[in-house]
Parts: sequence; C-alpha cells; structure tokens
Amino acid sequence: MGGRGADPQEVRVTKDMALSHADFFRVLPKLLDGRSYEIDGRTVRIAVGPGRIEIRLSPEGGRAMGALRLPRTQVELRFRGCPSPAVQSFLAEFDLRYRRGGG
Repeated sequence: MGGRGADPQEVRVTKDMALSHADFFRVLPKLLDGRSYEIDGRTVRIAVGPGRIEIRLSPEGGRAMGALRLPRTQVELRFRGCPSPAVQSFLAEFDLRYRRGGG
C-alpha cells in the first residue's frame, strides 16, 4: 500500500511479468471487455464506477536463462476509489488473461 502522504483509498499491486509491451497491449482489450480506457505511452487509465484503475508498464527489459531470453516488464496496477471486491475481481481477471502456459 502506500507510504506517508499516500491516498488511503489507493491500492497498489506490482507484478514482475515475462511479457513484452506488444503482448500486454494485444491482450488488454480482452481484459477490459468493452470498458473504455485511455492509453498514454506506457500508462493505461480505466474508469470503473466511482473509481479508476491506472496500469503502468516499466521500460521493457529481458531476462536470460542460459541461451533463452525472455521479455520482462514490471506492471504496476493502481486502484483509486475502487471498493475491495472490485479490486479483487479485476486482479483475478488480470491474472487469468495474462497467464501463460496454463499456469
């Protein structure tokens, strides 16, 4: 959650993902399922009832595992003014949509 001066209505979740920006933006419309959203560079803003969700992507990096190189992006999700059940529901859908290889 936040530190000093943080919005008490804000929840932050950070995920370290083996995902390129192209893959993230390809899946995004399926995740949002008709909700309106705005993209500003590496930031996505979504209105959800009285609150909003902001998704921020880190610069795209990589992870080497021997000769194999995987994309790597840190994804930060910020929920402002969203009730806890809406946060949990969105996170579950996010994890389902961005899951790879069945797990």
